[in-house]
Amino acid sequence: MRFIRNIAISLAICFGLLSHTLNAQERVYVSTDKNCYLAGEDIWLSIFCVDGDKGGYSDMSKLAYVELHSREGLQTTVKVAIMEGRGAGRFKIPFSFPTGNYSLVAFTSIDGGDSRGEFNGKVISIFNTLTAEKVEGGVEIVGKDEPVKGDGERMAPTAGLEINVPVSGTVEGKREINVVNNTGGRVSLNVSVYHLDKLSALVGPEGYSTVPLLSRKGDFEKTGIVDHSGETMKVRIVPKPGNAAGVAEKVVYMSALGNTDDFYSGITDAAGEVTFYTNNIYGSRDLVFEIGKDTSVGYDVEILQKKGEHKPADIPPLRISSQMMEALQERNINMQIAARFEADTIFDLLPVRGTSFIGQVEPYVYDLDAYTRFPVMGEVIAEYVKYLRIRREGKQEVLKVLWNDTGKPLLMVDGIPVQNHSIAINMDPLLVKRIEVYPRRYVLNYFIHSGVVKFITYKGDMGGIDMGNNMAVQNFRGVSYPLAFLGGKVYGKGKYPNFNNTIYWNPIVEVEDGGTFNFNCVLPDYKGEFRIVVEGTDGNGKGIYCTETFKVE
Repeated sequence: MRFIRNIAISLAICFGLLSHTLNAQERVYVSTDKNCYLAGEDIWLSIFCVDGDKGGYSDMSKLAYVELHSREGLQTTVKVAIMEGRGAGRFKIPFSFPTGNYSLVAFTSIDGGDSRGEFNGKVISIFNTLTAEKVEGGVEIVGKDEPVKGDGERMAPTAGLEINVPVSGTVEGKREINVVNNTGGRVSLNVSVYHLDKLSALVGPEGYSTVPLLSRKGDFEKTGIVDHSGETMKVRIVPKPGNAAGVAEKVVYMSALGNTDDFYSGITDAAGEVTFYTNNIYGSRDLVFEIGKDTSVGYDVEILQKKGEHKPADIPPLRISSQMMEALQERNINMQIAARFEADTIFDLLPVRGTSFIGQVEPYVYDLDAYTRFPVMGEVIAEYVKYLRIRREGKQEVLKVLWNDTGKPLLMVDGIPVQNHSIAINMDPLLVKRIEVYPRRYVLNYFIHSGVVKFITYKGDMGGIDMGNNMAVQNFRGVSYPLAFLGGKVYGKGKYPNFNNTIYWNPIVEVEDGGTFNFNCVLPDYKGEFRIVVEGTDGNGKGIYCTETFKVE
């Protein structure tokens, strides 16, 4: 039974690869909230993953990769989860990015090998107001009276798609906006509203992007690696000096620190490598690896990154001049105010794919604050935790969930598996906030667990317990949280000065034929002209685009 899940995964991959081999390339298209940014601002991403042959959304890959390239090469990669062919992400531009134009190259893992041609990605402009550093060969300084507009051409609006901004639609600091779909079919869109300030006007509304959404593509070699449910991760373990235990056939547990259910197991091959077929791991995480059973031997862990040579089409130089000075100062002030008061609580989290191996099972929860505290964890368990018992097996104490089962439950402390149950049994109960018990059997890769027990501490730091030398920790940047900025969490919060440049961003909007998407855009604490951009596809290979402006005086 222990190989059932691995066999199922292998069969799914084989059938998936066969199906994909018979079809065309999976293509990923990227839309952003605007074309012109400052270092320190957010780039909001909307992802469309399309079957290159049929034109509809692809249901194979569950992860997209978006690379930012400058003329100096690859600068960073953003990972975005895909659900039913659509995804959303957010990337904060580091202050280390020099001024210049950047191209977005997007792909899925299976079609993410070396470029077979240039990728016509969307071009965005980034200005760094804190340093004079520029992309080498990527900036052209022109005279004060010379034009600095980008080469982007205003795209023709899609027939049947309209944006209506009622003149009388401003109520209590909100502007009503209606997106009407009479295109003849269902459309999937992203909607952005941003300040058409002096800088955006100088660079041009379309910036340097010269191709519409569905022309932003390229061809890649197939890799044979499929992200079926999340990221397919390959890890190599390396013995530390003095460790003669070898690396072959070692059981490796991988989990994410924190109260998550990101838990995976595997066995290394002769080279010390093991592959984990993960679900989507969101955000920046510390991944904890436990190698083998001998806690006295040490290992290092290397996460093997997917590598491919991806070539963007020629990135035009960014034209700058002294006439941009005032515009940059104005945007910079607004950016700093917005950044000073920014908090994740003002954003809206979109649906995420469940990552729990536990499924929809409700646990028995024991909130220890609700009970009289005992000084010993064993007494706490004996008195209060009904579905948990402490038993002795040989010289060790173990926890039991299923009384008549000879197996051990999976014990997790703040999301990290703990093989030696006596470590948790001897924890200080004052450090533990609650205990959760799942009284059912779980089959995970190579092992059967007779229940699951979770200890959740107040600080999420495992209560400071020592886990042994066979543990290794690696920081890992997972997929971006799918966020929107709808403004509703800003409105009414008098202590939040709204000086955002992008004042509304909804990355995934579905509108039926004949339908209307209505929303109230929360206006910022400044006046000016604002641009609405609607971009997307009809799901059958046709691009959708429309834009409108309105003023706040």
